[in-house]
Amino acid sequence: MTARSRAALLLAALAACTTPALAASDAQLARRIEERLLKAGFAQKADVKVDVEDGIARLTGFVLRWPDVREADRLARKEVKSVVNLLRVVPETPRSDKDVRVDVERAVLRWERYGPFDAVGVDVRDGVVSLGGWVESPWKRSQIEERLTRVDGIRDVINNLRVQGFSQNDVSLRSEVFTKIYADPLFERYANLADPPIRVFVDRGRVTLVGLVSSRLEQVAVGHIARGTLAFSVTNLVEVESDVDKKKEKKQPPVES
Repeated sequence: MTARSRAALLLAALAACTTPALAASDAQLARRIEERLLKAGFAQKADVKVDVEDGIARLTGFVLRWPDVREADRLARKEVKSVVNLLRVVPETPRSDKDVRVDVERAVLRWERYGPFDAVGVDVRDGVVSLGGWVESPWKRSQIEERLTRVDGIRDVINNLRVQGFSQNDVSLRSEVFTKIYADPLFERYANLADPPIRVFVDRGRVTLVGLVSSRLEQVAVGHIARGTLAFSVTNLVEVESDVDKKKEKKQPPVES
C-alpha cells in the first residue's frame, strides 16, 4: 500500500470518527439548553423546542410574553455561539395596537434619561413594535428595548434606532446647532424645556432636524439656522402643527349621516 493510500484511509477513518462526535456534541448542547429553560420555569409558561446542528441552536414553539423570547435566547447563548430564534409570542390576553402603543410611548418618552438629543418614533402593527429615529448613545438604544419588556401584548420589537455620531466634530456640531436654535428669539422660550420641540441629529457632519413648530416661519427659520453652521448638509423634517392636524383629519373615516 502506497503512502498516499494510507493517508487516504487515515483521513476517512478520522472523518468517520468525527461525525458521530459532532452529533453527540449537538445533542448534549440541546440537552443543556433544555435544562436551562426548565430551570428558568419555561415548562410552565411556554412550549419551546430546541434543536442544535453544527453548534447552532434553533428555538421553535411559542411563549406568552415577548421578554420570554429574549430570555430564551439569552439562556441558549450560554451554551452555543449562534441562535436562530423562531419563537412566537401568543399573549394570554391580546391587546389592541393602540393600547400597546400608548404604553410603549410612555415607557420611552417619559423615561428620565430621554433627552434633547433623542428622537424616537413608535409604530405598532399586529403587536409588532417598530422603533425609528435616533438616540444619543448605543447604551440608550439597548436600554430602550429593555424597557419595553415591561409592556404587555408585544409580539416582537424591530429596533431601527440610529445612534448619534460620536466623533468630536459631530458632538461639537450637534451642540452648536442646538444652542443656536434655542438662542434665537423665535425659539428661546423652549430653551429650558426637558422635552424641546425640535430635535437635532448629526452623523458625519450631516444634520437632520425633526420636531413640531407652530408656524411656517418657524419651520423655515430652524432650517436656516442649521445651515448657518459648518454642516455638510441639513435635512429639515420639522413639521407645522396645522399640517399635522390636517393629515390626521384626512385619516379619519367618514361619518355616516
